Amino acid sequence: MTPLDLDALAEDLCRIFVGWKLREDEPALRALGEGALRLDLRTGEAWCDGDPLPTLFIAEELRRELERVLAAASSPGEERVSGNEAEAVLEAVFEVRAAGLAGPRVETLQVGCACRLRFAGRVGQGEARRGVAD
Repeated sequence: MTPLDLDALAEDLCRIFVGWKLREDEPALRALGEGALRLDLRTGEAWCDGDPLPTLFIAEELRRELERVLAAASSPGEERVSGNEAEAVLEAVFEVRAAGLAGPRVETLQVGCACRLRFAGRVGQGEARRGVAD
């Protein structure tokens, strides 16, 4: 069995975060206006600017996806979501931008995120953005 590509997994989790599944939590993020999110993908817990948030749909979706991929790719004793040395964190910065004269006529939710995974001494990282000009 080939080892799991943690960089590819981290990239996939970021793409899921900024993709269509974020729509479930978009009203809550728009209500906050801006901030820095931190999601623990092992537990599904979420914080905004250090304050705990109620359960976010996207955090649970990412937790389930991480568990599914690790279970499918691992033989017994390999990558585990739990454990003191394991880490699965997604951090995102978001901001609601007002409609511009030259741009869209509605507010835009801009999100940039980075994911860090660390299991069994191996590390993976990924990034994605949405609504942010390159």
